[in-house]
Amino acid sequence: MASAHVSIPHESRLDFLSQPKVDFLKFKPRKSVYWLDKLPPKTQQITVPAVTARQEELARPKKINKTDSRLSPTWPVSQSAMIAVPSPRLQHLAQPKTPSKEWKLDRPVQSTVSKGALSAAPRPRTVELAKPKTRSAPLMKEVEDADHSTGDSHSVTHSKQELISKAELLAVPKSEHPQYLHQKSVQWLVPESAKNHLASDRVCQLAKHRMRKSIFEGYDPYRIPEGAKNAEASPRIMELCTPLPRKTRQRKI
Repeated sequence: MASAHVSIPHESRLDFLSQPKVDFLKFKPRKSVYWLDKLPPKTQQITVPAVTARQEELARPKKINKTDSRLSPTWPVSQSAMIAVPSPRLQHLAQPKTPSKEWKLDRPVQSTVSKGALSAAPRPRTVELAKPKTRSAPLMKEVEDADHSTGDSHSVTHSKQELISKAELLAVPKSEHPQYLHQKSVQWLVPESAKNHLASDRVCQLAKHRMRKSIFEGYDPYRIPEGAKNAEASPRIMELCTPLPRKTRQRKI
């Protein structure tokens, strides 16, 4: 059996659609949820901390009893503490800690020398090594020692002369190359022949600057003269124009 269709008037339909949607997220404040006897005042903007009685008691400073103080460092010891016997474990813990076997005392500043070292006689080699080195003329000293051991006075004089001549040779400054030319002075003398010399016609012609028209007078700087077109380069110019073989690379085809 089909249900009968109920028609809603046009005006009531518009009223129904014009109603706002229901906000189901809205809820009214319930006092029982917050466990409060009364709501807090709305005028208070900040939270004022409330201190409990226990916190106030703990915050008070400790009072110092100035009257009940000990008059002497000694105090009565009980009879049981006097006759108490410590246990073996307590005696073991009361022993001081022993240092390590590898620990050594600090070495004193003044070391003690043994009697054997005081009465020891040095060997000739030790005495020789204990002598300071002579820094003045070491080569002369070696030559003298070597020649005195042989007992030849002539060889001593000859060796000294060789050393002196060698030192003089090394002291000579290095000479300049015979073809070395020093810088030319700013002022130099002009010979009489140069003063009275007459320039040739070719030199006078080359000394004159080239006369040519300006650009606005019809001069064309891009025009190549006929002589430059027909000129042939000399072998030396061709050699200088050829790139070096190490800088050339064949084109890949």
